[in-house]
Order: sequence, then C-alpha cells, then structure tokens
Amino acid sequence: MNDIATENTQQYTYIIAGGGMSGLSLAYYLAESQLPYERILILEQGSESPKTWCFWSNEDHPFDAYAEHEWKDLVIQSFDNQALDLSIDPFVYRKIESTTWTQAILEKLKSNPKFEFVQATVESFQYHGKFAQVLTSQGKFEATEKIFDSISPYPCNLTDPKELKQHFVGLFIETNFPLFDSSKATLFDFRIAFTNACEFMYVLPTSSRTALFEHTFFSNTLIEETEYLKQIKAYLFAYYGLSDDDYEIKGREKGIIPMNYVEIPQNLHQKIVKIGTAGGFVKASTGYSFKRTQELLKNLVSKLESNQWNAKVITQTRFKVLLDRIFIQVLVDQQVKGSSVFEKLFQKNSATRMLRFLDEKTSTWEDLRLMTTVPTWPFMKAFFKIVFNR
Repeated sequence: MNDIATENTQQYTYIIAGGGMSGLSLAYYLAESQLPYERILILEQGSESPKTWCFWSNEDHPFDAYAEHEWKDLVIQSFDNQALDLSIDPFVYRKIESTTWTQAILEKLKSNPKFEFVQATVESFQYHGKFAQVLTSQGKFEATEKIFDSISPYPCNLTDPKELKQHFVGLFIETNFPLFDSSKATLFDFRIAFTNACEFMYVLPTSSRTALFEHTFFSNTLIEETEYLKQIKAYLFAYYGLSDDDYEIKGREKGIIPMNYVEIPQNLHQKIVKIGTAGGFVKASTGYSFKRTQELLKNLVSKLESNQWNAKVITQTRFKVLLDRIFIQVLVDQQVKGSSVFEKLFQKNSATRMLRFLDEKTSTWEDLRLMTTVPTWPFMKAFFKIVFNR
C-alpha cells in the first residue's frame, strides 16, 4: 500500500463505479488490453431492470455472439400508410438482451483474479494527493490510475419542456398462433403519429410468435405509463387483429433517454473520467448508445495503452455537433411533424447512407447533400435560433 493512501483505504489500479452496460464494457476492454494493472474494482449498486440494446454494424463486433436476433431488412411505415422496405446490406441490425449479455461478461470478468466486485452505494468522489478516491457505503477505495464514473446523472431536467426526451414503454408478447415475419424489423411505424411530436411504434419480431412492440416518443413532455400501454394494445388490434386473449405479455421495459446536447469536455489526464450516459456517450439526436459506447470505450483503452494523455474522451467535429443540435431543436420546436422529417430522410436517401450518417461516418459533403432532403424552413429557423442563443 502506498504511503499516501489513508488508513483503511483499499487501493486499486482502476475503479469502475457502476456495473451497468458502460461499466462492464470498459472492464471487458481493460481485461483484453495490454495495460498493466494489479487490481480492478467494479462497484455495483444493485441489479438493473432488463433492457433491449439494438445496433447496426457492417463489420464484426465482439458482442455479435450475444445477439438474440438479427435483421438485414427494415421497414418504415409512413403516416399515410405507405410501407418503405429498406435493405441495409452490408449492415446487420442486431438485438441484444441485457440479461444475457451481462451474465456472459460477468462470467468472463469473474474468472480473472485481478477483478473484484463490491456491492455498494457510491456517495462521492474526491482527490487525495495524486490519487482519486470514491467514498461508498462499504468504505473508501482509491485508484492509483483512474476512477471511471458511470453513475453520475447526466444534466437533463425531465420536467423542463425545453429539453427533449426519448421516452418509451415496450411489451414483449407471444401470440397463440404464428403471425410475424421475423426477417423484417419495423424501425418506425408513424401511422400512430397524430401530433407534431415525433411518435412511433417500434416492432422487433424474433420468431413467428414473439415480438417486442415499443411505443416511443421524442418529445418535451412525458406521459403516463397507462397511455403507452393503451396505444400498444390499440395498435396490436388495429394492425395485427390481436385482442387480449390472442397473446401473452412475457415482459415489459420502459425508459427515458435525454436528447439534449450537453458538452462534457474530458481528456485522459483526468483521474476521474465519466463514461456512459454520465459522460455524454448517448447520441443526443437518436438515443442509440450501445454501439457508440463500445466504440468510445475501445478507443479510450487504446489511447491509454499508447499513453495519449492529451486525447479527448469524445472526439466530434463542430459540424457534426451542430447538425445534432439543429435536429434536436427542430424536434423541440415542433413546427413540423417529427415523423415527416424521418420519412423524408429515409425516402430520399439510401438506407446505408442514413445508417452511416447516424453513426457519424459520413463526409461533410454527404451531410450537406442529406440536409437538402429535409423540410428547409424548420431547419433554417432551428439553425438561426442556435446561433442567436450562442
């Protein structure tokens, strides 16, 4: 134990606060890395409710094996009942159940004697000399290298009508008879979008009898859970002819994802680094986080291996950030239906270009071309509002 460590303080090379998706993903990449470490502590704060993580990719990913199902064809249903079939080859859209993934990662990490797990409530972070410490309900722990914080709240006021949120409730159902085409996933069904808020149904069939139906809003204000459930049941009856007696609810999920853009500048000189939602890893304009988190954490560990201490945790061009902020402002202002924005983007651009755009892998020229396919006036007003506010 180093002399600078206080009495009764346990010391580790790295400490990961939070055993959720981002914390365990980072632990996985640390275990796979060439970084020297003596001990790594993962502080768990209790079990999390089951979640569904989806992502698209055109290359192999270390977690592909844990996918429950995958699709190469997607569907978008427009408000006026026009179906747009999208072939996303060479991309594949995958669905991972959090419980399956978490169990597999935990088994791998717990077989490594250098990883330790402690169930504790995190109370605060502080610096002690040249080291960082975390105070918990189980005592004080110190990191000689870094503490990675995945539990601090992201700055979003859920009651503020000026801040956009993605909120949803989903039902996992099993029908009494074969009904679904499991080769196609419905990314957006806008037939339920009767207001200017971006509202849609998201449908992921995993077999001929099982599917996830998720009612999703991109909006400023939240609604009661009973309203989501009412909409899902009405949707099942209207578009699949399913009454309550025709299916069994196997599970539920719900969530609120902040869609406001807050810059969280961090570099690897810092002893305490925020990751996951706490670190702004969720793409503000879409709410997708799984794949982006993997890429950011894998790059973070790679930079640590090569001693790039000046490297930023998140590297984004100002132009990409501006596009994100404009898109969010358009959805906040609701001067055009959110559904029509998405419909036009997918109708006038190839599916693969859209997926690359959402992954921030398109060039500036491609971005400019893509911006010509959205409703011009609402986006111009959003642009000038952002510039004026700044």
